[in-house]
Parts: sequence; structure tokens; C-alpha cells
Amino acid sequence: MIPHLENSDLPWQGAGLSHVGLIRSSNQDAFVVDNDLGLWVVADGMGGRAGGEVASSLTVKALIDHFQQYKESGRPAILNGNDGETSVRLRKAIQLADEAIRGKAREEPALSGMGTTIVAVVVSSLSPLQLVIGHVGDSRAYLYRDQELRLLTRDHSLVEDLLARGHISPEEVPSHPQRHILVRALGIEGQTDPDIGGLAIQSGDILLLCTDGITKMLSDQQISGHLNHASHSPHEACNRLVSEANAAGGKDNSTAVVVRFS
Repeated sequence: MIPHLENSDLPWQGAGLSHVGLIRSSNQDAFVVDNDLGLWVVADGMGGRAGGEVASSLTVKALIDHFQQYKESGRPAILNGNDGETSVRLRKAIQLADEAIRGKAREEPALSGMGTTIVAVVVSSLSPLQLVIGHVGDSRAYLYRDQELRLLTRDHSLVEDLLARGHISPEEVPSHPQRHILVRALGIEGQTDPDIGGLAIQSGDILLLCTDGITKMLSDQQISGHLNHASHSPHEACNRLVSEANAAGGKDNSTAVVVRFS
């Protein structure tokens, strides 16, 4: 488990950690922590061992390449007060990731059917501090503020759709036999449109991006307890979340990215 840490002289500090878990033979999760760009990404691949790893890796590479190009071109990576343009930029980056996955699958038929979830956050303004969030699939973004945990994304899953329509109860979701079925994922024909939204940040806020290897192992109360430690060390919070997911069974790869805003 190797953390990725960046420049701590910014008004935020982020860290990430990923672990294969106790059951799987390979880690199909991937993540980006780029504090200099104000970009954080988590992806959870699917489609067999090779396909899942390739899809998630292509996705995080596409996003970091897209935003890095703006910085290298001399254009500002962070557009103060321009959520609209940042939203367009993030949507385009996610579309490029989807295209990269499809292109790779065409080149290598053995990878046909691979896909990935994604949840990505980019800073859109420094004053006031604002974020843009994009996601496809069931990897999640949470905001921890004033010791309260708030889910910022809605899972693109069959059980979430059934719940929204009133066909099942919240109590049925954790044990539903089709809880693993996604209705949207990158690389899957007709199912790739991302949800994009904005978020105003306050001093002391903590952001969590994670795969379902965390959320299916830990309750909201457990997640909140570990995010308390992010006020001192985002890396320590990541380590606690991943370790606790493994202690609860480690049934899947688990990845956590935690960002503290000061």
C-alpha cells in the first residue's frame, strides 16, 4: 500500500491509497492525486483481470493528461469563478477516457467488454473555493463537514434505480442479489454519460473519493470515524479506511482518496 502525496503548500492536502484486498488476485482500481492541478480521481475497473486493470489505468491517465495539457499550454489549470468551463472540461476528459477504453478494446479483442467506474473532482475556483464533481458508476464522493457525512454522488446501479422507483426498500439494498449490476460505466455502449455537479468548499471540509471496496465493507458511521483523522493527516485517514475494509473481510479491491481543505 503506497500513498501518493503532493505539495502541502496549497489550501488543500490530498492523499490516496489502494489495496488489492483479501480475496482478489489483482487490483483493478486506479487513482490520481495531483494537488498541484487540484485534480483527484478514483476508478474501479471491470471486465476480467486484464480488462479491468487496463480500463481503470486508461481512465486516470486520460484525465491527468487532459488537465496537464492546459497547464503546459499556458492556460490556467484552475479557472477562478468559472464552474461552467470547468464542467465542460471535466466532461470532455471523461469522454476522452471512454474513447480510450473503446479504442483499446477494438485494438485488442481479448479486452472487449472491459469498462470502469469513475469519480473525479477538480478545483474550479480559488476565491471562493469551489469544486466540480463528475462520476459514472458506483464509485462515490463524500463530503465530511462539521462531523457530518454527506454523499455527493448517486450510484449508477440497478439497485439504486429500483430503490428510487420504490420497488425495494433501503434495508434490501445491501443484500440484494443484483447489487453489483451497474447501469452506467465507461467503455460500455450507451451507458457512459457522466453526472456533473458543483460544490462550494468551506474551511475544514474533507472530501472522500472511494471505490465500492470501501463502501460495501464499511458503514457511514465507520467512514465518518476514520475521516476525523483527516484533519491531521489525509494519509492516515486513507490508511484507516483501507485497513478497516480489509479487517471487515476485504472482499474487493479498496481505494480511498482523501482531501483536506484549509
